Amino acid sequence: MLWKNVAYLMLETTILDKLYRPHPSYIPKKIFCNIKSVGQNEFYQAEVAGLKPEIKIETKLIDLSNVGHVKIKDKLYKILRTYRKEDIIEIVLTSMVVANE
Repeated sequence: MLWKNVAYLMLETTILDKLYRPHPSYIPKKIFCNIKSVGQNEFYQAEVAGLKPEIKIETKLIDLSNVGHVKIKDKLYKILRTYRKEDIIEIVLTSMVVANE
């Protein structure tokens, strides 16, 4: 299978600031994938559950431990669900909304 797009798995780590308070930090890991749209049926089922899936990617089967976010084209997405199909994994993503408070 040909992978057309690039995404970055954001491995979560914790760093300490000058006052030794923990803050989340991300280490990017480059992967090649195919970007797909979320299916209509899956979209409406997620809406009923209060979720908003936006994008779906397919890539080779990889280890997703300590990975909660994916960065595609300078936009950060949260992993909503994963689905394994033989040697391919399908990852459904939702965008991260940052509230200005």
